[in-house]
Amino acid sequence: MDTAQRLRLYYEACIPMGLLVLGMFHYGFPPFDDTTLTLVPGLLMCIIITYYLYNRLSSNTDDTHVLLGTQTSMYRRRADPGRMWGGMLVPLVMFALNIGDASDGKHSVGLGACGAWVLSVAMAWTFTVRLSGLSSGCSWALCVAGILALALAGPWERGNTGVHVCLVAMSAIAQHMGTQFVVRKLPRSFTLGEAAAIAQGICLALLDLAAQLFTRKQGLVDPQHMCVLVLEAAGVGTALIVCVLYMAPQHSQGVSVKDTVWMCVAAGAGAGFTTSIIAFVLGANPMRWIVLAVLGSQTGRIVLIYWFMLMACATAIYAWCAQTPTSSSKLMLHIKRKSYHILAVLLFAPAYIATPLVLHIGFTIALCVFVCAESVRVLCLNGWGTQMTHFMRRFTDARDVGLVVTAHFYLLVGCAVPVWLDNTRGCVEAALAGVLALGVADTCASLVGLRFGSIKWPATVKTVEGTGAFIASLVVAVECVRWAKGFGYDTAFGYDEMLGYGLVGSFVVCVAMGVLEALTDQNDNLVIPLTMYAAVKMLIHSDTISWVSVVVVAAMLAMSLIPHSTLIQLHSVL
Repeated sequence: MDTAQRLRLYYEACIPMGLLVLGMFHYGFPPFDDTTLTLVPGLLMCIIITYYLYNRLSSNTDDTHVLLGTQTSMYRRRADPGRMWGGMLVPLVMFALNIGDASDGKHSVGLGACGAWVLSVAMAWTFTVRLSGLSSGCSWALCVAGILALALAGPWERGNTGVHVCLVAMSAIAQHMGTQFVVRKLPRSFTLGEAAAIAQGICLALLDLAAQLFTRKQGLVDPQHMCVLVLEAAGVGTALIVCVLYMAPQHSQGVSVKDTVWMCVAAGAGAGFTTSIIAFVLGANPMRWIVLAVLGSQTGRIVLIYWFMLMACATAIYAWCAQTPTSSSKLMLHIKRKSYHILAVLLFAPAYIATPLVLHIGFTIALCVFVCAESVRVLCLNGWGTQMTHFMRRFTDARDVGLVVTAHFYLLVGCAVPVWLDNTRGCVEAALAGVLALGVADTCASLVGLRFGSIKWPATVKTVEGTGAFIASLVVAVECVRWAKGFGYDTAFGYDEMLGYGLVGSFVVCVAMGVLEALTDQNDNLVIPLTMYAAVKMLIHSDTISWVSVVVVAAMLAMSLIPHSTLIQLHSVL
């Protein structure tokens, strides 16, 4: 690995690590009343941060070690494995989710805010230790020590020590098995960091759903709890649909009655299982609640009509473009790809400003549809696989060379996860972090950088002009959202608007995301929205930390003036 590559990786790592350190020392470990019990996960994260900074300055490349049971050829090619993101991204997001939410009792069911933070640290700790290159005995000892420390001295909201040990151990084992499953069953589709972050997120959702099944809240049908439960139960139901489709008889081509029967059976099994889970936990009919939530208000009906009209126009335009001969240049490919980003802004931003609840439910349904459609494509059921593959490959780039086409998934997940995490609370800048970063800023950066870019960042194809367009467009988009949110919300579901706003923090967030977009080798549709969500929660709504962040950014800029060879010599001395 040359000096320029190591320099890029080092400053890429400084952004999420700086955010987490800044947040922990400003809010606590994290912002709970009993700071003594929250000291253990905070200290473990500090150890993880120190390790990754040391790793970025060392001469060892990030692909020296791979996950047990996998091979280097199973990961996405021509990309940094991103172990740092596998150990940092989910804890960073869980920490940001706790800010302002733990003390007001919004997470009264499931794992709770404290439990989710502890489990994310446990998964990050075991992931980092197992890939650290230590001997097998030493790594196992450190994993067990971390699990026991988190179980015995973690900031749990409820339960006993035995339950805590089981939860932490299950999360650590599940994230390892989940990452291994994603890498082996979907080869060349993800980097190690992306696969680990996805597996950790799925594990947290499943454990939260399991906790809700054991702590049933009959009659508790508030919108926030219901939205989370619908999302998690729908995810399990979709996984059941995929399993049923996987068992379907394989046909090379043509429409098959058996395939159609299998698809109907799978859809029925998934829908029935999802409905049963929600009815068991809450004792309520989820389908009736969803229909009333979407169609019970005039705002929801208007949003649905708006979506149908916009999708009809977009479908007509894409159908016309498909029949019209176009240039095969790189610029035209980028325009085609980024047109979906613009469509995402038009679909999601007005809907969230009007009624966040409808958008939350819509994202859940869209993700289930995407997963089922991709399963049909990969399995070539009913003769649709070839046609769908031909259509999807027209919008892919070098990162979509694996079994699964991930471009549309990452775009949807990047826009949806901040909305799911915000969960109708009304923090618009955080909830729309993915929509603004991907739909507005990333589109401007790609087109401007490709058309006018000439000065490149070290060890990357990204340009300084594109980064400038990213930052400028994101600042304008965030300010527009800040202005638009003053028009209020549908108060029937208890939305509240966070008031404090730091202009300095907003600018720092935009600059940090612009630099991260230029430096990261991971899929920016996943990394940037989640990092921006965490940054917004930490920086924008706190004037004090906004000014502290300016000092931190200034220090980072000063460090960038230090020659990288000097940093490497300092590392060798230490």
